[in-house]
Amino acid sequence: MFYNRYILLILFMILPTCGFADTIWVKNGDIISGSIKLIDSNKLVLETKYAGSLTIKATDVKTFTLNHPAVVKNDLYAKKFFITEIKPSEEIGAIILVDKRGEEQTVSITNNLILYKQNINEFVDELTFNGSVKGGFFYDKGTKKTEQYMLDTNFTVKHNLWRHNIAANFRRSFKNDTVSTYYYNTQYNLDKFITPAFFWQSSAQYRHDWIENISSKKSFGTGPGYQLWNNELSSFSLAMLLNYQEMHYQDHEESRHPLGTIRWNYQRYFLGSAINLFTSGSIGRSFNDTVSLDLSTTIGTSYKLTDWLIISTTFNKDKDKTKDGNSSNINYNLGFGVIW
Repeated sequence: MFYNRYILLILFMILPTCGFADTIWVKNGDIISGSIKLIDSNKLVLETKYAGSLTIKATDVKTFTLNHPAVVKNDLYAKKFFITEIKPSEEIGAIILVDKRGEEQTVSITNNLILYKQNINEFVDELTFNGSVKGGFFYDKGTKKTEQYMLDTNFTVKHNLWRHNIAANFRRSFKNDTVSTYYYNTQYNLDKFITPAFFWQSSAQYRHDWIENISSKKSFGTGPGYQLWNNELSSFSLAMLLNYQEMHYQDHEESRHPLGTIRWNYQRYFLGSAINLFTSGSIGRSFNDTVSLDLSTTIGTSYKLTDWLIISTTFNKDKDKTKDGNSSNINYNLGFGVIW
C-alpha cells in the first residue's frame, strides 16, 4: 500500500513537466496520458497525440488526473462541481476534486459520472476549425419509383471573439421520373462575442427552388444572440434578428419586406460523443401582412463509425406562407458523412 502510494505521489509530482497531460491509471495496470475531453454514459474520451481519440469504459479506470477546469456531476440530475483540477486517489475507482478555493473532495468513478469542460467563459486566441460534409441517396422501386439525393455541408471557424459559420444544403427528389423536390440553400453567419455568453449576429441567406411557388428568397439580417451554454457535452444558443427579405415567385412577382426571426442551435452528445442529437432553424414573420410564416428547421442524429466517418439521419422542413404564394418542403434523409 505504501509503495503504491509513493509511486502515485511521484508520478503526480512529475506530471507538470510532461506537457501538463492528463493521466489515466487503468485497473488492468495500463497508464495512458493525453487530454481528457469528457466522461458520459460510462465512456471516458481521451485525445492522444499518438493514437487519436480513445474511448475507455469509465468503470475500468482506477484513478486519473485532470489539469484544466471542468464540471463534474455524480449523475445527470446531481449537483454540479466546478473544479480547477483533479488529483489521483489512493482509493481504487475514485478521484479527488479540487475547487478554486483549494478544497478537496473524493468521489467515486461510477457509470453515472459526468465530466465536461466548460467553454462558455473562455475566449480562444488560436484559430479553431471544424465542419462536416454529409451525403445521402434513396431509391425505392415499388408501385411508385422514388429517388432522393441530398448533400449537406457545414463549416465553423472560431478565433478570439469571432465565430464564422457557413452552411449549404441541396435536395432533389423524383417520383415516377417527375421532379417533386429541387432546391438548394446557402447561409453565412458571423457572430461577434461581446461577453462570453452575449454575441451580436449578422447573417446572409439565399435559397433557390425550381418547383415551389417561391422561386428564390434572400435575406440579410442582424441582431443579438445569447449562448445559454457551451461545453463538451452540449451547446444551445438563441438569436433574434431583424432582416431585410426579398422574394421572387414563379409567376415573376416580387416582394420586399422587413422580417423578424428567432433562431436556435442545439447539440447534445451521448455515449462519449459517439452519438450526436442536433436541431437548428429559424421561425419568423414580416412586420406587414406579406409573410405570415417563415419557417426552416432541421432535426437529426448522427453516429460516429470512426473518428471521422459518421452515419446520420435528418428531418428537414421549410415552409413559407405569403399573400402571393406558398412553398413547402419536407425531407427525410439517411446517409454517410465525414467530420473533422
